[in-house]
Amino acid sequence: MTAAKNQKRHPLPRLGVFGQPELPATQAAPGRVRWAALTVLLAVCLVCYNYTDLPLIVRHSISFWDALRTGRLNQFYQLATALPIGQATGQTGEVPYDIWVYVLLAVWNLPVYLWELATGLTFETNLIAMVWVRLAGMLPFVGANWAILGIARQLGRPKEQGLWACWGFSTSLFLLNGLFCIGQIDIFNVFFTLMGLWAWLKKDERGFIGWFALAVTFKMFALMVFLPLLLLEEKRLWRIAGASAGACSLSLLSKLLFLRDKMNTPTQFDERRFIRFLFGRNLDLGGATISAFVLLFGATVLVCWLSRMDEQARPAWALWAVLAGYGSFFIGAAAYPYWAVVLAPCAALALLVWPGYAKQTVLLEAAAGAAYFGCSVLTYTAVYSGEMNLRWMLAGRLKPWSREGDALVNLLGRLSEGALQNTDALLMAVLVLAVGGMLVLYAPWRASRPQREGSLAVDGGTLWARFALSAAVALAPLLLYLVG
Repeated sequence: MTAAKNQKRHPLPRLGVFGQPELPATQAAPGRVRWAALTVLLAVCLVCYNYTDLPLIVRHSISFWDALRTGRLNQFYQLATALPIGQATGQTGEVPYDIWVYVLLAVWNLPVYLWELATGLTFETNLIAMVWVRLAGMLPFVGANWAILGIARQLGRPKEQGLWACWGFSTSLFLLNGLFCIGQIDIFNVFFTLMGLWAWLKKDERGFIGWFALAVTFKMFALMVFLPLLLLEEKRLWRIAGASAGACSLSLLSKLLFLRDKMNTPTQFDERRFIRFLFGRNLDLGGATISAFVLLFGATVLVCWLSRMDEQARPAWALWAVLAGYGSFFIGAAAYPYWAVVLAPCAALALLVWPGYAKQTVLLEAAAGAAYFGCSVLTYTAVYSGEMNLRWMLAGRLKPWSREGDALVNLLGRLSEGALQNTDALLMAVLVLAVGGMLVLYAPWRASRPQREGSLAVDGGTLWARFALSAAVALAPLLLYLVG
């Protein structure tokens, strides 16, 4: 009776990382203060960051209208490859995506195209136009949160717990890094993958294959989730081959339609570069070497192939397959920093599947995200510097960029090569341990344990600490630029 009175009197835990571990998600959703703080953080990153790749992709997408208007759509890749990024930089670039990607972005960027025709200016010189092209990534971001809420309903979780899962996704450093700090379009891959996962949980085979077919058009590494999920259900080789062909169908169709066009481009991007990434980290086995990715992903595929999944453990297997598939890639292969946005939903899914491990999820995912962000800055410093990112947005208008005053580049330039390598190795070890810890924690054979049900076992202080870490790491390059 006394315990019941205390629970009624104190429905929410006190702040503190070591505070009461039970947050009753069935009684309270994230409050206004949390959403307001998150909105401010995302808005600041949105208007201040923008890596050079996005203007290049946008320039290619709006050139679609020129190709269509002049009747040269069959030469789209040749025309787009030769175009510079307007006045932002003289760089020309490869046109790596399937045609469906550029059609989608061309529709969104049609106002920018019309504005350029009317004014004779280029969108890279106008902050409002730059913010507009950045907003394209907000559509799949909102869609991904909607998909997370749908998955929560599919799993029978209360709405409040679904909102906490959205909070976990939206505060992930993997998301902040890939979408809000670098501004790439891989968030579309996240949205389509989550929709495919939702279809898989509903046992909707056509939806599962269809959504992943869309995901593969943005990046083929969506197959690293599709194959493990497929093998959990299907053991017949001919059915596996047919479903895999279906998942690759839209990408293959684009390549066939524009094969001659792409072969005539001055620079070509195809899957060969991506495959080289898969062999970027090799293990020495007594004179023989093997790709770390091949070893890790092969083990993931084998586990899923041999599994005998029961209905109760279905959500747990889904989470494990997503984390193991993508974790194999980002630990075992070389990768660009913005690709890791695909890891962002793992924390959200874990809060739905394993609410009893919510505190461990929050801390491990925060450590993994911060470590990967750090590795990215060390390896791809220019991606976060004023020269290649901040100077085109609001930050560049508050403080004009100069090479001598680029604090991030100068700071890392003072470190010796050995110090950089040791720091990178240390951060990579943190990433491996954090992802490995989550894989052990979320092992599907633990699905019958009580941690799978109930409220989110995490205190409010831990959630705020995670948000503070995400904000500090995400804003560090911006603050260095402004005060340096």
